[in-house]
Amino acid sequence: MKEIPIISSKTQKQIGVQVLAAFAVSILTGTLLLMIPQMTTAGRISFIDALFTSTSAICVTGLIVKDTASYFTDLGKSLILILIQLGGLGIMTVGSLFGLILGRRILMKDKFYIESSFGPKQPFVVTRFFATIAAVTGIIEFFGFIILFLVLHFKYLYPLKSAFTFGLFHSVSAFNNAGFSLYPNNLEGFTSDFVVNIVIMLLIIIGGIGFPVIAEIINFKRIRKFSLHAKIVFLMTGILIFGGALLFFIFEFNNPQTLCGKPLDTKIISSFFQAVTARTAGFNTLKTGSLTQHTLFFLTFLMFIGASPGGTGGGIKTTTFAIVTAGALSSLRGRTQVVLFKKKLPNNLFSRALTITFTAIMLILIATIGLLVFEKCSLIEALFEVTSAFGTVGLTTGITFSLTTPSKIILILCMYIGRIGISTLALTLALRTSEDRIVRPEESATIG
Repeated sequence: MKEIPIISSKTQKQIGVQVLAAFAVSILTGTLLLMIPQMTTAGRISFIDALFTSTSAICVTGLIVKDTASYFTDLGKSLILILIQLGGLGIMTVGSLFGLILGRRILMKDKFYIESSFGPKQPFVVTRFFATIAAVTGIIEFFGFIILFLVLHFKYLYPLKSAFTFGLFHSVSAFNNAGFSLYPNNLEGFTSDFVVNIVIMLLIIIGGIGFPVIAEIINFKRIRKFSLHAKIVFLMTGILIFGGALLFFIFEFNNPQTLCGKPLDTKIISSFFQAVTARTAGFNTLKTGSLTQHTLFFLTFLMFIGASPGGTGGGIKTTTFAIVTAGALSSLRGRTQVVLFKKKLPNNLFSRALTITFTAIMLILIATIGLLVFEKCSLIEALFEVTSAFGTVGLTTGITFSLTTPSKIILILCMYIGRIGISTLALTLALRTSEDRIVRPEESATIG
């Protein structure tokens, strides 16, 4: 059956432009609001620092140039939390909707699947789609908040107001993979707390797998079978978390500044936490600047891959990495088809995934060079910072606070492009284009 585009190429492009503009306006609005004297304890903040903070919040990154805990008032912290929630929820809805409807040509069976996810006898409507995402987000964040509130109040003896504030802020920040924290040293004070670690990790993972997968889990009894997309997300998430935790455990086992000297159970939970948070969350229970260089490089790789489509995280996405890897392996084996879970992938999907990956690599390389030009930092520090911004992660080796204005601008652009640009690029590549009617002569070239 021939694919039927339910929305024209022109309309798709217009929507893409509207999304870019909407996030830009949101960031600028957040910037102006943060510059109101009542938002900061000092009564003032420079435009570039306000812009950086607003971008980091809207793009749910977590990189900061001003300490959230001490520099911003309660009103300022509330605004940052609102920006995080709007950014995460907005990206989730936009990413899911475009990924399912506008990111590629839609088959009739895909349209039926969307409808079945929200009721077999009810037609798919945008308002229902958005409302469902908002409801699921609220429920998950609420449960995370309740657990954190109880732990902080009864175990750590926080007053009710403080337990409420810290529990709510970190629950929302974790689910949206933002990495903003009200603690000056992030979550380093909870390194050995299993409950806090597990709750934060679960919030990060659920927010990062994407709403399309969450919807399939919720409606599994009705659909009875996971889609190829969900299977890839499950596989890649499992590999990256468990493989990442194992390598982190090995790399940092004898590092006296991180895992060395800690109890075995703390080493294990810390390894899992860093593997999960590096996937675009940005929280840390160990001092990132004290990690070994090979660990930093490995975490850079995790940050580059990021979360899954339709989620609250960034990066090139788990599915993109899986498709590129599968395509490369198929090519090495001399196969003409790219197969995952016994399903043949569309011929143009591998080229799209490869284009996204290559574009991301070039962006990171150019931005890294820019940081090296303007800052006195090592290559790994610059690469780590840029990848963290592009992947909307928020982890840093500690150089963010001392960045010059040009470097801040570079990271602002990386956060913006990393959160919106890659998905928009995928949308653009999926548009119908007129075929080249000119038949050109063919000639080969030696490669490799």
